[in-house]
Amino acid sequence: MKTEGFRHTMQDAMGGHTYVVIITSPADEVFHYSATVDGVDVEVRERGVIRNKGDAMQLALAAVERHIADLSHKIARESTTAS
Repeated sequence: MKTEGFRHTMQDAMGGHTYVVIITSPADEVFHYSATVDGVDVEVRERGVIRNKGDAMQLALAAVERHIADLSHKIARESTTAS
């Protein structure tokens, strides 16, 4: 199946934050992903060549979950230091 030019965008909410995940295929059978949470880019960990769009989606959602968890920890730390 030819995947070059594939692009899928998903927007949803998690833990009170809005996220957007974009899966693309710039070359046949190779997928990339990017994500934002509340408009801020999410750090993407390089995993080598991704050859399955489902894997790309899973990696993107894991990055979103990690980002939101980090935000929650940061907010908790700031609220305890501000008290």
